[in-house]
Amino acid sequence: MPELPEVETMVRGLRPAMEGLTIASVTVHDPFLLQGATSEEFERRVGGSSVRRVGRRGKWVVIETGDDRGTIVIQPRMTGGFWLVSPDRPEHIRVTFEMRHPGGSVWFCDARRLGKVAWFADDSAAEAAFARSHGPDALEIAADELASRLSKTARGIKPTLMDQKVLAGIGNIYADEALFRSRLHPERPASGLSKAEVGRLHRAIGEILAEAIAAEGSSFDAGYRTVLGLEGGFLAQNAMYGRGGKPCPSCSGPILKAKIAGLVGRPTHYCPKCQVMKPSRSGNRGRG
Repeated sequence: MPELPEVETMVRGLRPAMEGLTIASVTVHDPFLLQGATSEEFERRVGGSSVRRVGRRGKWVVIETGDDRGTIVIQPRMTGGFWLVSPDRPEHIRVTFEMRHPGGSVWFCDARRLGKVAWFADDSAAEAAFARSHGPDALEIAADELASRLSKTARGIKPTLMDQKVLAGIGNIYADEALFRSRLHPERPASGLSKAEVGRLHRAIGEILAEAIAAEGSSFDAGYRTVLGLEGGFLAQNAMYGRGGKPCPSCSGPILKAKIAGLVGRPTHYCPKCQVMKPSRSGNRGRG
């Protein structure tokens, strides 16, 4: 599933092709993905509108139009993504945006039809939808806010990080990487972390996401490509995810691939030597 770095890569690729330009027309090829409007309404309202801004909220792409023509929010989910070159699987095209001056097509494709394309009448309606589903953005949250949110749940730290209502943007890959860099066992209770541990985790999240964005995300199957159809490069340099049984880059011990509570069907990768499961201690919040 595209996480924050993949969606940020999509947004950065879309800006030169859409931002400040006009959508000459839009074609909905698969109405199943639409929310908030019928195909006819969506094509009529979006076609001819100018694109004021292309942005990101968590794992969502947000296209703000001008002239009171509404806001488009696209959730790529498992296999959704944008193409500025002819898609290698045209049967997976769900929506086509035809841009005016200098022209060109922007395709939204989704192999498994799990994504959503929502239309909102204005920015405030889109913002309300985001607020219902998301916590603060993982690239913007302050350390104190992260500590406050983690203190409210005794769930394992990894499923807590992946809860979009706690923190928006982190999924399986980057949770594994951030926890390894901060030397935290993925099953440590979130509310049991010390102030110093939360500080390490906060720094690690920012570092890992920045590195993944610079690498244009992670491609481990055909589900994610950049807008130019290229693979993301982060999994050529990461430490944990997908490396079960291989040596830890820190201690050379074997990386463990395991299943943990709260993450049905999703593997967890960590180093049991570097990420020790410490016993919980009451009242440790705020200690260094």
